[in-house]
Amino acid sequence: MTAHHHRSSAKSANKAFKSKHASKGSLKAQTKGKINKTTRSNIVQQTQKRADRRNSSKIEQLKKRQTLAAATRLFTGSTAPPKIIAVIPLCPDVDACVAIAHFITALDLPLPADCYSGAPVSLTLTNFKQKLLLVPVPRTVPHLLSHIQIADFMLPVMSAVVEVDAIGDQAMSAIKATHVPTIFGGIVMNLDKAPDTKTRHAIFKSLQSFLVAHFPLCDGRIYNFSDFTSMSLGIKDGVPSCSTEANAFARNIAAQIPKGCVWRDRHSYILSDGAPEFVETLDGQGVLKVTGYIRGAARLNANRLITIPGFGEFQIQKITTCPIERTNEIIPPSILQVPDPDLQDSLVAFNTPDPLDAEQTWPTEEELADADARVADLHRKRAIYGDDYGEIMDIGEDPMTSNASSSGLPKKTVRVPKGTSAYQAAWIVDSDEGESVDNDDDDDDDDDDSDEMDGIVSDNENSTPVHELNVEDEEYEDIELEGKTNAFDVDFNAADDARQYKAYLEAKKTERAVAEDLQFPDEIDTPRDISARLRFSKYRGLKSFRTSPWDPRENLPIDYAKIFEFENFRKTKTRIIKDVDELDEGIDIGKKVVVWIENVPKQVMDIVSAKKPFVIFSLLPHENKITLSSISVHRIDSPGVNSPVIKSKDELILYVGFRRFVINPIYSADSRSGTNNVHRFERYFHHGRNVIASFYGPIGFEHEPVLLFKPVENGTPLLVASGNLTAPTPSRIIAKRIMLTGHPFKIHKRSAVIRYMFFDPQDIEYFKPVQLTTKHGRVGHIKESLGTHGYMKCMFDEQLTASDTVCLSLYKRVFPKWTTRTWVEEFEVPNEDKMND
Repeated sequence: MTAHHHRSSAKSANKAFKSKHASKGSLKAQTKGKINKTTRSNIVQQTQKRADRRNSSKIEQLKKRQTLAAATRLFTGSTAPPKIIAVIPLCPDVDACVAIAHFITALDLPLPADCYSGAPVSLTLTNFKQKLLLVPVPRTVPHLLSHIQIADFMLPVMSAVVEVDAIGDQAMSAIKATHVPTIFGGIVMNLDKAPDTKTRHAIFKSLQSFLVAHFPLCDGRIYNFSDFTSMSLGIKDGVPSCSTEANAFARNIAAQIPKGCVWRDRHSYILSDGAPEFVETLDGQGVLKVTGYIRGAARLNANRLITIPGFGEFQIQKITTCPIERTNEIIPPSILQVPDPDLQDSLVAFNTPDPLDAEQTWPTEEELADADARVADLHRKRAIYGDDYGEIMDIGEDPMTSNASSSGLPKKTVRVPKGTSAYQAAWIVDSDEGESVDNDDDDDDDDDDSDEMDGIVSDNENSTPVHELNVEDEEYEDIELEGKTNAFDVDFNAADDARQYKAYLEAKKTERAVAEDLQFPDEIDTPRDISARLRFSKYRGLKSFRTSPWDPRENLPIDYAKIFEFENFRKTKTRIIKDVDELDEGIDIGKKVVVWIENVPKQVMDIVSAKKPFVIFSLLPHENKITLSSISVHRIDSPGVNSPVIKSKDELILYVGFRRFVINPIYSADSRSGTNNVHRFERYFHHGRNVIASFYGPIGFEHEPVLLFKPVENGTPLLVASGNLTAPTPSRIIAKRIMLTGHPFKIHKRSAVIRYMFFDPQDIEYFKPVQLTTKHGRVGHIKESLGTHGYMKCMFDEQLTASDTVCLSLYKRVFPKWTTRTWVEEFEVPNEDKMND
């Protein structure tokens, strides 16, 4: 007899074949033995022999050695340009000039007379046959950017007793955002103030960790440039002295080769040796002669334009050599290059719009009748109110100012007991003032107050006559005081108080608007005093924000007729950069020349200072043309500084590469565009979001670093954002969205009655074609209007919930303002010839 057997319940099922026509047999049937033909179009892609591969590697190695040798020879020799080192103080108790002085003194070199003036200091290292230019940087971020854009190395100066403050944090954020020079270690000052050896070692280790954390490519070497007079040569308490560190720094900096920066090295630039020379010709313009070494990775070409930061672009008249002084003679300068009129870049920055080259539309009869009605209404009101109606009228002088004192306050006479000082009399409260404060008291209380204060006389206009009071005149006297409501208003200024209160209300209103924009983006209330079809007549509905068609050349402003647009920007950029790298025309880098710049305004000499480097940059072709520029930026939070609210079209200071502008940008979402190139407009520049800022500005072919500053009244601009320059996109559609919201009143399966979105049946019929969405993901449309109070019946793809909100999105294209102008640190220079509408 067989034992009872239970059926297994843990059977394993084989995986089903679901690949359909992807099996080997089906693929063979499709190809039928055919093999795709592979061709190698490029010679480099062809298979090389072993000997050819060895030869190619040797050629590449030889090229690298030649490049390294050329870079080394560039800074070696008596006629070589100096290495520019920017000395940046990060702490409030350190001074870049003092650090430079300690370094020079520790090398047993004579100290220059202007070492502590803030001017750049030239230094010759005889043992290494090199020259250094030590540039002290002021403790402001705008000045920092002007100095590091020309520096080969940066040397931050830190303190051993004071931490890096908010200005130092902003400086480091700006340095990391620009990616310009190489960080060559750091300097520690005031190390002699540390109490013991253990503390000094801890400070050294902490500063090294701090430097490497912010700049990972830095070697982290910290040099001790503290007070060398208090330390002996060699090692003291385990810490190298200033003399030892100075020699080590000089040896290391001589062996270093500056690393190039792509966006800067594409443009040749010259740092002026001393102040440039200005030769006035006529009408406040002249020729500016700048002497210096050619720097960068591109040759200086006389056919290219020259830009002076803060003053715009100019043409080169000629380039000559510097006069060479010898023992017996002076070799006169010779002309190296003169621009070719046929190849020289033009100064034309924008197109001249033709007002007739547009759609010619004649006004309709309704528009003509409406204009006639407005003119007739204006004439009627002027006949009633006078010819000045509608114009700004001057405000007359306040009649109360005739009795005002020299301090601006009206005089006031008070009767007080004899011997009372003016200070004591100011504390005596008039009876009228007491009544105005306690006007809710009973009549009996007022009578008691008047009996107790029966010796007081108030203002001449509202006081009780003296002869009506039972007071002897010998016991009282009159004192003239400044008019005040009470003793607590000693320095009260009503105008300042009103201004401060208005600013406080505006700040609170802005904070609420920002919070509301974050919680309910683009939502607005439907107006009840005007119909929605008139209020939102410029808006349109889109079925799909990413794919619905939108003509980029529809209803363009007149400013678009002034700008330039490339047919293929990427192809043009590749061609121009290739020409810069391959053409042999121009003057080699490292050569000292004199550049003659013509038609320069005389005001350029106002910014020339011995404490500030004067630098000029050469532009690539078309880089002076104006277009709709775009920058990708994100907010920067500075420690210890209140971050301001930034709204679209707010004025900001833009640092893009080596150029400075004041702009009023508009912001849009930095998202992957759909087929229609439509991007959502951002009302505020929120934290944690990467946005695209659009403005009218010059073209840039490189991904230049971008910094945005918020102007501060009577203060240094505040760094608020950083990013990069992107390709100009005049066809980019920035759509401002508004959302009209409604709430379900009754819900029946897929249909619902919605209210509070409109208040007029005609508005419902007008917006009936626009698609509806809900915050829970439902999609629907308006079916019909119900009644006369704005209720409407809508159909949706699924049933709504009572907590859902129905939204109707409308869009309108917006454009930036034509307000761009150049900017310098000390003052603004309006560029009316280029950026004026």
